Amino acid sequence: MSPAERPPYEGLAAIYDYVMRHVDYADWAAHVCALFARFDHQPRHCVDLACGTGSTLFELQRMGLRVGGVDSSAAMLAVARQRLAPTGAQIPLHHRDLRQLEGLGPYDTALCLYDSFNYLLTPGDLDLTLTQTSSILLPGNFFIFDVCTEKNSLRHFRDVRDEERGPGYIYRRHSFYDREQRLQYNRFHIRFDGQEAELEECHMQRIYAVDEIIARIEASPFELRGSFDGFTFARSSEGSERVHFVLQRPR
Repeated sequence: MSPAERPPYEGLAAIYDYVMRHVDYADWAAHVCALFARFDHQPRHCVDLACGTGSTLFELQRMGLRVGGVDSSAAMLAVARQRLAPTGAQIPLHHRDLRQLEGLGPYDTALCLYDSFNYLLTPGDLDLTLTQTSSILLPGNFFIFDVCTEKNSLRHFRDVRDEERGPGYIYRRHSFYDREQRLQYNRFHIRFDGQEAELEECHMQRIYAVDEIIARIEASPFELRGSFDGFTFARSSEGSERVHFVLQRPR
């Protein structure tokens, strides 16, 4: 890591909501609730793992759920707290790694969305996160997470460069996929107005095969209830660009 390079999201946090303004978080929240309904699960107390700046949390709370958030980035949680302050909403936010969730909960519902699971770079990381997530859920309850697939990386992020000026900053992004290593890279260069130094950070994700994820679930404390293509109820495959997995902790 160069002197200018920061850990993922440390610099990006301040502009993350602007960069991701195209995302319809209400639609994401509605879809995961539709998945729960498919399995006759009625979420009441939900934790959003890798909650970022809280956008999905806010949508779930508007839907009447009691919610809490967990994220490994203190900078992202700081933005979430800033957004919460004017609303008066009481949402507990915890600074935790996904592999270290001891003492949280218990919850009846867990989510981990927008390919946050791809940041778990080894099968061992997947195993540990699944075990830890199971430990904070009450028996019989549900966990939904999603991953991006190789098809998504090859179609949208093979070697893409973009640049944009936002309010008070300019950023450049280079996204590229190492097919041999199955690693997706997103490198950001951010310059805030009035600052000479440019911030750099590199986000790295592991692009797992769908069957590899399923094998880790089958070795976990969870039961796999379904794996679905994108925002549908169709069965997932290697041809899917995004896959939602629905897991249940046995009673």
